[in-house]
Amino acid sequence: MTREKAHSTMLPILFYNQLDSKSVQKNFDKVLQQLSKGDFKSADVRKMTNAGYYRARLNIKDRLLFTFASYNQKKYLLLLEVIQHHDYAKSRFLRGAQLPDEEAMQPLLHADDVHLAEIKHLNYINETGQNIHVLNKFISFDDTQQAIFTVHPPLIIIGSAGSGKTVLVLEKLKQLQGNVAYISLSNYLVENARKIYFSNGYENEESEVDFLSFQQYLETWQIPEGKEISFRAFEQWFSKHAQQVKINEPYRVYEEFKGVLTGSPLNTAFLSKEEYLLLGIKQSIFTADKREQVYGLFTKYLQWMKENNYYDSNMLSYEYLQLVKPRYDYIMIDEVQDITGIQLKCIMQSLTNKGHFILTGDSNQIVHPNFFSWSKIKTYLYQHGTDNKQVGILQTNYRNSPQVVQLSNTLLKIKNVRFGSIDKESNYLINTISTQAGEVLLMQDDDKVKAELNRKTQNSTHYAVIVADNHLKEEARRHFKTPLIFSVQEAKGLEYENVILLNFISANPAEFKEIINGVHTSDLHDDTLQYARPADKSDKDAEIYKFYINSFYVAITRSVKNIYLFEKQVNHAVLELLSLKEITKPLQVAEQKSDKQEWLEEARRLEEQGKHEQAEQIRAKYLGYEYIGPEQLELIKILALDPAKKEHEVKHQRKQLFQYALTHHRIDWIDQLAKLQLQRAMQYMKELRNDGKEYAKNCRLGRKEDVRRVVQKYGPDFAAPDTTLTGLMLALHHGQDAVADLLLQLAANTNKSETRGLLAIDYLLQGYYKNVIYRHTFTAGKNTLLKYWHLVKPTSLTIQEERRRLNIGAHSMAFFLLVCMRCIEHEMPNKIRAKFPGTERQDVVTGEFSMYDVMKFVEWMPDEILPT
Repeated sequence: MTREKAHSTMLPILFYNQLDSKSVQKNFDKVLQQLSKGDFKSADVRKMTNAGYYRARLNIKDRLLFTFASYNQKKYLLLLEVIQHHDYAKSRFLRGAQLPDEEAMQPLLHADDVHLAEIKHLNYINETGQNIHVLNKFISFDDTQQAIFTVHPPLIIIGSAGSGKTVLVLEKLKQLQGNVAYISLSNYLVENARKIYFSNGYENEESEVDFLSFQQYLETWQIPEGKEISFRAFEQWFSKHAQQVKINEPYRVYEEFKGVLTGSPLNTAFLSKEEYLLLGIKQSIFTADKREQVYGLFTKYLQWMKENNYYDSNMLSYEYLQLVKPRYDYIMIDEVQDITGIQLKCIMQSLTNKGHFILTGDSNQIVHPNFFSWSKIKTYLYQHGTDNKQVGILQTNYRNSPQVVQLSNTLLKIKNVRFGSIDKESNYLINTISTQAGEVLLMQDDDKVKAELNRKTQNSTHYAVIVADNHLKEEARRHFKTPLIFSVQEAKGLEYENVILLNFISANPAEFKEIINGVHTSDLHDDTLQYARPADKSDKDAEIYKFYINSFYVAITRSVKNIYLFEKQVNHAVLELLSLKEITKPLQVAEQKSDKQEWLEEARRLEEQGKHEQAEQIRAKYLGYEYIGPEQLELIKILALDPAKKEHEVKHQRKQLFQYALTHHRIDWIDQLAKLQLQRAMQYMKELRNDGKEYAKNCRLGRKEDVRRVVQKYGPDFAAPDTTLTGLMLALHHGQDAVADLLLQLAANTNKSETRGLLAIDYLLQGYYKNVIYRHTFTAGKNTLLKYWHLVKPTSLTIQEERRRLNIGAHSMAFFLLVCMRCIEHEMPNKIRAKFPGTERQDVVTGEFSMYDVMKFVEWMPDEILPT
């Protein structure tokens, strides 16, 4: 029976798109018929101990793994994998889980007997196709996504937040062979993409994928000297010069330096003064009369960076062009609208074939002026020999409520009428398939109403407050006590069920009045965007005004469901054009509260995305300590740890630093304070060392409840200060599965390293080495190795080779051999000393071993963990 015929049967069938049934096709077709008719008895369907997974019998030795899925209250069978020779350990979907015992499996006779909690609920299923893609969840592509999925690079994918862009490009990555790179400016996007790509035990022996932030990409060619300039550091420097140039907009100046002066030239590190003054009106944030002042400030900026050991990634990209050689068979750049021209050139130069790229982005989400347009990207590609790329546009939104999408579409219509089209590729509106109803409410900026909304929402992780600029956050904090207060620049990439917007229009009323100049309600009736160039090409400020409307667009699209707008000028013409009228009834919002654990999880999520300020404010509030900003903390640390200071001079700072270090598990700072004779720190270190010794012993002996008590006090990543070994390292090394399970359940960090740079996987392997080579009894055996290998294996290892960082993917043979050699190196009795004359590197003492030692160990490795 074919997949096409299965669609018309009683129980609809879906197929994992990489399901391979060729080796058992005849039996597969027979079982498929039985399953589709609901004849589970003939298919010998059994429920596995792993929640939500079932198996059917194909023949005496092979099994079919499947699960149940649902969409719109309709139940489906989703076929996943053929398990050959009863070898469940090799199953992609069962990796790291308890392997099933055939004898213990319970028969399943009817689909109706499946518990609701064990059904995988999908947001969408395309009724015209049966293929399901698997990343960290099950995904069905719509017709547009499926069409793009079949296109071979070169390819540009354009889509808004919530359009499924990320899952589509990650699935496309699986199709590519050879050395592949996924690159984005955002560390969070890269780490998130890496986790999603390798989730559910995915491996691809046909490709080696590097997931790199742009900074990490540069470091693979050469580690830069100094520190990369950040806006925070720039803002502090700018405050000393703002009066001289009479420009009080640090963010605009910063983006002019980054996006125009250093980001736009492709054949020089930065624009000369003459080149800058001759730029066209659409090539600079500042009008011609202000550029002289701006360039004068830029020369001081260059000197300041040099004196303070900062570097600019754009200028570095130009410098690195002489280092970058063809390396990658394919490159995927995510959120390309955030990448400058010189950064793009630096990346694309590493391609072995100029046309083997995939670019994704959304020009409507630009909240910093880098003058991005898809037409500029296409011009660049044409000039560099690639003109046959294909463009796919994702217009369907799977995330936001219809009310949020309607508002964002109206805003795009206004932008289109007033400024014309940026380019053909950005000329589209969004449609949504989300069925959840939301609301967009406009309210007068009234302190009483804000106080009431604050009372009901301040303790919920589902409400965020967004303001137009950084300096407006302090005013927002006067009325809203949630830690989730963001500028629109900070909010980019985030999403919340509910978003509160404060005076986005009223903070810039003249700018928004100019934005809608000549726009009428009748211009907004059409449900499509008309492609047109700007009517007034001499409109000098058009480019600048676009950033106000883009910022508003980004702010409203952070909301998944509801938007609450507070405006001083509720009758502003732009609000009327958006069909927003002030509500006259009292605001009806149910009080919501998130528990402490939800808040701490939100802090972790924000920290991963680089939102350290909000993450720290959450922890301060819910762990009960004083919030200290990064600049203040640095000042406190310098004073508190200065041995030249007398106790009475810095008593307050040492007390502050101790409290901070205590709540952040910064044992190194507490240890330094103890050495400075701070009594509380000395007492703490004494207690910690005693606890550390007991904890290490309990981890080695598998005393789970004793371990739990210490973890409750110090956290799951606690390490005895004398050894710096975490409990997870010790438990894995000694084969104590119960303790390892506990620590993993409590979210122990599998990537935490000890002083020598070794990870949990190294200690697991060392335990197994002692077990099989030296016959040690109380170390990790084969079952422990198989159970935890894929759970604690990092997605990659980074090693430094002279001035370069090399990224070694965990699915490669190089990774496997490296961890084996690291293991043997530390277990060899004979040692050698490596010297590095003429460098600052210290001598390294390491174990002496040969490839015979490595191969001897490899012979003991279970097939299930050997790279394919």
